Amino acid sequence: MNVIRSQRIWLCLTLTIGLELSLTSGDDLKIIFWIESVQRAEFEADIAVVLKELETLQVGTGIVDAIMQLTHTDDGQDMDNFCDILNSVGSTVIVDLSYSRWTEGEQLARTHGIGYVRVGRIMRPFLEMFGDFMRQKRANNVAMIFQNARDTSEAMQQLLDGYPFRTLILDASSSSEDFVRRLSLLRPPPTYYAMFARGSSMNGIFERVQKGQLFQRPAEWHLVFLDTRDRVFKYKRQVEFATRFTLNARAICRSMQMRDIYCTSGFTLQRGLLLDIIRSLIDAAQVSYKFPQPVYMDCNASAEVTEDEENPWMENVHWSNFIGFTPPSDEFNTQRIQQQQQPQHEQEMLEEEELTFVANISAGYYSNEHEAKTDLAIWSAGQLRLLNETISPSRRFFRVGTAESVPWSYLRRHPQTHEPMRTRSGALIWEGYCIDFIARLAEKLNFAYEIVAPITGHMGERNEQGEWDGVIGDLISGETDFAVAALKMYSEREEVVDFLPPYFEQTGISIVMRKPMRKTSLFKFMTVLRVEVWVSIVAALIGTALMIWFMDKYSPYSSRNNREAYPYECREFTLRESFWFALTSFTPQGGGEAPKAVSGRLLVAAYWLFVVLMLATFTANLAAFLTVERMQAPVQSLEQLARQSRINYTVVESSDTHHYFMNMKFAEDTLYRMWKEMALNASRDFRKFRIWDYPIKEQYGHILLSINSSKPVRNASEGFANVDAHGNADYAFIHDSAEIKYEVTRNCNLTEVGEVFAEQPYAVAVQQGSHLGDELSYAILELQKERFFEQLRAKYWNQSKLQDCPLSEDQEGITLESLGGVFIATLFGLIMAMVTLGFEIVYYQKKQKALALSLITQVRPMNMDDSTKIAWLDADKDYEEDLAKEKANNKKDVRGKKAPKQPLPAPAIEAGTFRGKKMPVSITLGDGKFKPRPRDHINVRRNIHSGYME
Repeated sequence: MNVIRSQRIWLCLTLTIGLELSLTSGDDLKIIFWIESVQRAEFEADIAVVLKELETLQVGTGIVDAIMQLTHTDDGQDMDNFCDILNSVGSTVIVDLSYSRWTEGEQLARTHGIGYVRVGRIMRPFLEMFGDFMRQKRANNVAMIFQNARDTSEAMQQLLDGYPFRTLILDASSSSEDFVRRLSLLRPPPTYYAMFARGSSMNGIFERVQKGQLFQRPAEWHLVFLDTRDRVFKYKRQVEFATRFTLNARAICRSMQMRDIYCTSGFTLQRGLLLDIIRSLIDAAQVSYKFPQPVYMDCNASAEVTEDEENPWMENVHWSNFIGFTPPSDEFNTQRIQQQQQPQHEQEMLEEEELTFVANISAGYYSNEHEAKTDLAIWSAGQLRLLNETISPSRRFFRVGTAESVPWSYLRRHPQTHEPMRTRSGALIWEGYCIDFIARLAEKLNFAYEIVAPITGHMGERNEQGEWDGVIGDLISGETDFAVAALKMYSEREEVVDFLPPYFEQTGISIVMRKPMRKTSLFKFMTVLRVEVWVSIVAALIGTALMIWFMDKYSPYSSRNNREAYPYECREFTLRESFWFALTSFTPQGGGEAPKAVSGRLLVAAYWLFVVLMLATFTANLAAFLTVERMQAPVQSLEQLARQSRINYTVVESSDTHHYFMNMKFAEDTLYRMWKEMALNASRDFRKFRIWDYPIKEQYGHILLSINSSKPVRNASEGFANVDAHGNADYAFIHDSAEIKYEVTRNCNLTEVGEVFAEQPYAVAVQQGSHLGDELSYAILELQKERFFEQLRAKYWNQSKLQDCPLSEDQEGITLESLGGVFIATLFGLIMAMVTLGFEIVYYQKKQKALALSLITQVRPMNMDDSTKIAWLDADKDYEEDLAKEKANNKKDVRGKKAPKQPLPAPAIEAGTFRGKKMPVSITLGDGKFKPRPRDHINVRRNIHSGYME
């Protein structure tokens, strides 16, 4: 009852305004407007402006209007309100602006001769035009934003006719829910966006969109202006390449036969349509032979309807060029089919079309170029006419899911702070194998994309409630369109998403350890033999040298003690020569001349045998020592890692590798339980089933226990850092083999151990039943044929980077650090030799000076005969010594050997003086007599070795 009273009060106020207008003219046209509740606010403002415009135009006929808000309920409320108006005010014509036809009221009005005009929805031409335009764009989903609740409601009514795309209708009015937040949370996001608003409202809507950071791809946005004031839009530069739909104000006013100023300020299509309809009705009433009178009736009283009561004045209505007719909607056709059995006049009533505005809507895009170059199409007479040959669809946009995993996809970080780096727009910078793969897919399939990382989780795990997180969870919820990451194809994941052909097939789990840090020593060759062995070798050398000296000294058959048996010069084994012989026997040069006695030779032969064996042993041990050191590796497989206890190992917590060991332990426990049940329940052949004869080796339980005791790391970076920190190679990290291979190429200290196990491929994932599956699969197969993935593999697993690493001993042979002591020993020997040479020179010079001082004396002068005699005596003595040596060298036995040489003749005076040397030119020989220079005295020095005197 409260609603009815409020409606009646509202009707009374409206009627009062109409009665005041009727006082100015004798004939009034009484119009009842049927509207919906959502139209009330807009309609009140529009009808007030229209009535003022009619006063300005001075049409000569008064208007008495009544506004009736339809409820569309089954309790007859609408009929009661209509009857009250007809009983109190009456009606000449009814203008129906409602969204759903009220057939009972329409039949009652036509039965009693009340004119009826059906007006279509204001938004219908815009929505039909936009639908045809999106069909040219081949759009599949669009989000449409409207300025108020009335336009939103009309867009919802258009759903009955259907859109050629999936649509989301949003109300941007302040009283509704925040549409920006809804759009930002929408998953998957729409491909296209459209804003329907008047010029003044478009600015406010765009500001909210821009503030919510939704306006990122202008080519996918469409701005539909519902009035002629599109030039008041302030953000033309920000929306470059966005599509705009505008109305021509001058063309509309010309079709309405109004001044151009009317269509510029304060003009709306509903106001123009109402003004043109009322003017056409007034013109028809004025030209009629009888001015139409309002119909008054009491719905409770019975009255017969005759043909005379029908007023034919409506036939004189002529609509302007601004008004047109729309084809019947699907709802209208359905009602017509349901009422085919009704009377003829009712069928004609149902076939009447709806009135709408006729205006050309231009479609173009914002650009700095001239508008003639940016026009795309024009909507005219209910059809879309293309101005360009085609309207190319906007580049598709997808949200691609990935998760940080080296080298597949990772954020670029600052070298010092390790903070993620961003672009100028604030977006994170992604790199990696999958990022290059996504870029190539976007280029091949022509789509734009945004990389989305999961907020919680990593690749995707299912909790106890069955909910997924990570990349798989985002894909299931629609947060992403497809996922390109290091996703392994598990059976539980295939239950919720679809996997495409693998893009990386060779992956699994492997072990990484640090290369052992071998202790470098300059005297590593000395470590081949133990200290006691080296001491024994030195003792053997010293003892042998002493024994050689002792035997050579006391043996009667040595060359020292038996001169007659060895008349030629032989090596005398003094204590110094004995040590030199024992030392040089260790070298390839050999020790030189051996002792002559049999006892000495036996000792030397035994010593040589010792030297040969010792050198062979040292050489063999040195080669084996270096070879074993190179081949030394802590473990070679997962089995060896599980059997030892010195090396700790771990995995990334809750990673695929961690779950692998959990699953394998569960499998071991399950198999053992089944075997135990079979063994305990075996009634026959119980000897074949023994618990202690369990055939399956259990190791994963022990591995998982060791992993938990070592505490799993939070991420792969921490695991690699822990491995690098353990220089003694007592820490191992079990992880994805592809990531380990990548890290090994970047860190020279790491090495991969053992073979890859638990191999599984990586693949792209899409939503179940997604239309992108076939398209992406075909693109992946083409990339495989183009060897694109091989190029990526060579890029991120670049083995050439290992060339920058220092070569290991097994690659470069024995290093200088290992045998540097040999060079140091040689250098030490050289230094000692130089020092000894210095001592020898100093000693020799001192000795020569002492000898010279001891031989120089003062003598009296001697005559020629004495000096000649001395010279001859000295020459004879030298000759005798030379002859004795010649005999010793040329002495042979009596068996036909050479005879000794004949004695040399006596040398001349010059030969005795110069000993065969060339005589100086300054000396002149005389008659053979010595003529000394007259001096007071003469110094005489006799050279023992030269054989002459001065």
